[in-house]
Amino acid sequence: MRQLAADDPRRIGPYRIVAFLGAGGMGRVYLGLDRDGRPAAVKVVRAEHAYDPAFRERFAHELALAQRTHGPNVPRVYAADTSGEVPWLATEYVMGPSLQHLVEGAGPLPERSAVLLGRGIAQTLVGVHRQGLAHLDLKPGNVMVAAEGPQLIDFGIARAGEVDDAEGEGFTGTPGYLAPEVARGEVGGAPADVFALGGILVHALTGRGPFGDGHPATILYRTVNSAPDINGVPTSLRGLLSACLDKDPSRRPTAEGLLHLLGGPLPPAPEASAWLPPLAVARIEDITRRYGAIQPDPGTGTNKRGLLVVGAAVVALGLVGGFGAWTLTDALGGGVETAGAVAGEDSEQEVPSAGRQQCDPTEHLATEYVDAAEADPTIPGVPDGVRTTFSHDGSVLAVPGPGGVALWDWANGTELALVEATRSDEDGAIRFSPNDCLIAWASPTGARVYSLETGELTVHARGRPLEDVAFSPDGTTLTVADSGEGHEASLYDIDLDSGETTLVYDRSSDVDEVVYSPEGTHVVGLIGLLGRLHVWDGETGEVVFTEEGVPSLNTGSMFDLLGEGELLFGQPGGPVHYDFARDDGQGWQFIPEPEEAEGELIEFAYNPATHRLYAFYATDPEETGRDTITLELFVWEYRSEDEYGFEVQLEESEVELERPSLGLTVHPEGEVVAGYDTESGHVTILDPLTLRELDHFG
Repeated sequence: MRQLAADDPRRIGPYRIVAFLGAGGMGRVYLGLDRDGRPAAVKVVRAEHAYDPAFRERFAHELALAQRTHGPNVPRVYAADTSGEVPWLATEYVMGPSLQHLVEGAGPLPERSAVLLGRGIAQTLVGVHRQGLAHLDLKPGNVMVAAEGPQLIDFGIARAGEVDDAEGEGFTGTPGYLAPEVARGEVGGAPADVFALGGILVHALTGRGPFGDGHPATILYRTVNSAPDINGVPTSLRGLLSACLDKDPSRRPTAEGLLHLLGGPLPPAPEASAWLPPLAVARIEDITRRYGAIQPDPGTGTNKRGLLVVGAAVVALGLVGGFGAWTLTDALGGGVETAGAVAGEDSEQEVPSAGRQQCDPTEHLATEYVDAAEADPTIPGVPDGVRTTFSHDGSVLAVPGPGGVALWDWANGTELALVEATRSDEDGAIRFSPNDCLIAWASPTGARVYSLETGELTVHARGRPLEDVAFSPDGTTLTVADSGEGHEASLYDIDLDSGETTLVYDRSSDVDEVVYSPEGTHVVGLIGLLGRLHVWDGETGEVVFTEEGVPSLNTGSMFDLLGEGELLFGQPGGPVHYDFARDDGQGWQFIPEPEEAEGELIEFAYNPATHRLYAFYATDPEETGRDTITLELFVWEYRSEDEYGFEVQLEESEVELERPSLGLTVHPEGEVVAGYDTESGHVTILDPLTLRELDHFG
């Protein structure tokens, strides 16, 4: 969500445009108000598609299908123009959380509520199937829970009965709710929707899907080959849900038969308390209250904080292919996505709350991660310049590669787990949550967050091209650096429990890397293209310090916050120690420029336990006349003695290494330093005083 830019439209059809929501593959989405102040998601086709006759024909065809999928449990299409200069579509908002969010926040539903939920969904499917259509991506994230009953969203793919499967682009759906015949590449249809509804009801009653969690390929394998897990489902419903989840689509009940068995058609509920338990009612009422507090400015913008507060609570129905289902905070990270994204699927789910306050990353590991490591006990293809990461307790070293992230017991030289994932050079560094229960990294399609204990994957900032992520020290927030595309690039906070965007940092465009201070009171980021370093107040998002001309280093850290006001960052001549909190303007203290160094600084790392600062300098062969790049390592020891911590005693030494290791990562207690051997391709464990190799693996 952002306020309108100069080139954004102010009116589309009968809608006054008040904010920009986001962008999809086919167009841009705005928050619009009609003449009566009723909100709508107004989706505008991109110019390159607007002049494509074939696209216009498909747009009109899918709009016609969307208008046919109507009823009390399907949000409405308000208005559209498929023949104008720029085609557009306006759809209804749903006041309520997704079933996924509701169960995660308020717990599984009691039997009566789940049955009423199933009746509402089945009633909708009866009407859809009678028209020869099918949803084909039913899942808890596509079932919105409103006071009057369940609402089905994302009918953009509801056209299987009218489009030859041979013309498709592979199966559509989400592992865990995808019917086995579709997973095998066969034609999907109405029986696949019944299968998905059975899985949705298992999730509503137990808080988990019928085929467990983990990598999408693992879930698909279980779907095709294993019986569903219905433990925890009430005895009275086990037979019916087992029939819905039958591997053979011909043995499943029809939607009409299922509706009859559940109790028949369901009228809209008069209020949420008529069919939902108290905790669920409270969440819906809270969403309604917060949304009612939004008062859009009748001028050119909106109440920014009010719109951000409502977050993922209000969801717009995305009916035409390429737009998807939009939330008010999709553009700033409110939308979340589960493991289906790895296989290119659309999905929605919150980050699972850790089952314990603190995890042991050597023991609390998902079975599939442990099994994957046993099957392939090697680093998953270590690329040049790999950046390893220690867990906060120091027991595990995360090593990323194209095949995923390996978790190593560095002290014993053994691989404990392998988080299988496709990573590219554009993916960011690995980050552990403060309690070591989660790992996360930035990717071109969002922030990927894995639960090490359960194997669940959640993607925040769905579809956004991210540069970096960071967990807040209290573990409640994920701060993401968004490079733009579709809205102004920025740095913003996402609440890990609700998925809402809670803070957007001032002047934060095009941030490459982000780090928190140990206390969480400050955040530092580098805008690499401009060489501009910002320090923000972690509570208000205001800039409290700026430094220009800071280079983006090739490997390792670009900067570090050591404490309140103490900042380390790199300059070509060496690392810099500065205190931006000092009120006398004399914050510069440590600017080492070794006379012996022939090149420029390419990396540094600080070890607070040993008071040592490590710095690598590299020389260009064209400048030295040598055949290869020359690497030099310098180590400084310095200690703070006065009240400001600025009486620095330097002890400089040039260390000669047989094979230098780059990408230095310091153990949290300073016991060792990890690096990457540029010649052998090994990950190395180094002595913290001399940086000489103690061990290597990979």
